[in-house]
Amino acid sequence: MKNYTRPILFVFLILVLAIIGNIIISTIGIFFNHDPFNTGVYASSYDLSLNIKLIFITKAIALTVFIIGTYVLISKLSYLVKGDFFNLILIQSFQKSGRLFLLSGIVGFVASIAGMLNLVVVKDFSSQAYLNIDSKSLYLMLMILGLFLLLFSKVLKRGGQLQTENDLTI
Repeated sequence: MKNYTRPILFVFLILVLAIIGNIIISTIGIFFNHDPFNTGVYASSYDLSLNIKLIFITKAIALTVFIIGTYVLISKLSYLVKGDFFNLILIQSFQKSGRLFLLSGIVGFVASIAGMLNLVVVKDFSSQAYLNIDSKSLYLMLMILGLFLLLFSKVLKRGGQLQTENDLTI
């Protein structure tokens, strides 16, 4: 199990850098009158609607919550490495990560739907390059993963109770 901690941390670092980079590039395009993609189809931030800015901020918040949830989960890997599966701290980290993933998935999915409605109803195509942090399937997967982690934390909590009862019986 110890062999997996460094690769997991490395992949997490790449994930964080990719998400933060994407958010920074999109923020420059949406809020600072600059076209980082050099598309030539640039609209100034004054031309971008308030809905686009709110949708982007909502998606950025959802991705930040996802990063925090992932960090909470990874930070407690040492308990798994030790085989201390019924440790209350580990169980609480699964529960907290599950809630954060579920929240991130719901917020991101709602923002994605709002972005689609903005595109269809308002016909605002100028900002689509900057809303590229969109993946409805990722948000659905986060909701499923969040629910799984919440369920898993309850299973571990019950397993810990059974282990305690068993130890007291012996």
